[in-house]
Amino acid sequence: MNITPIRLAPGMIFCTENPMTLGRAINTVQRFWSNDGESTYSHAGIIKTASGMTYEALWKIQSQNIYEAYRGNKVLIGRHTSMTMADYQLGMDAVYQYSGNWYPFHRIFMHMIPPLAKYVNTGRFMVCSELVDKFLFETGLCKRYRGRNPDHIADMIKQWREWDVVYEGVL
Repeated sequence: MNITPIRLAPGMIFCTENPMTLGRAINTVQRFWSNDGESTYSHAGIIKTASGMTYEALWKIQSQNIYEAYRGNKVLIGRHTSMTMADYQLGMDAVYQYSGNWYPFHRIFMHMIPPLAKYVNTGRFMVCSELVDKFLFETGLCKRYRGRNPDHIADMIKQWREWDVVYEGVL
């Protein structure tokens, strides 16, 4: 399968669809709390390079290649219209300290009741979407980062005027 590369740039963010049991469960909860009653994406991350290297909360907070990791999956990639390389560096400097941290599965349960995830601070532990929002918060492009889920990130990319959809479809 030959994939035409997407024009990626550092500072873009992405969401992915996960058809597995955990992804479907996350979407069910997100759909329940969603303002629009929809939820497609159950994971989020940050684009680090034009070649598709990412920074995301998987089993650990780490990097991988979006084209290899999500081939055959539906993805949404967005870019904030004001993102600069200086902003990107500010955001990454703030979130690189979390590299190697284990995924905080206990926070998934807090997201079942969104106010709990928003107000119960567990220190250095963030789910994938909170890591993305922490990155955006440190750039000044986002107001808060606790309690956000992948559906919030996807809605932000698709509905907020400061965001451009770079790509949406199957990789």
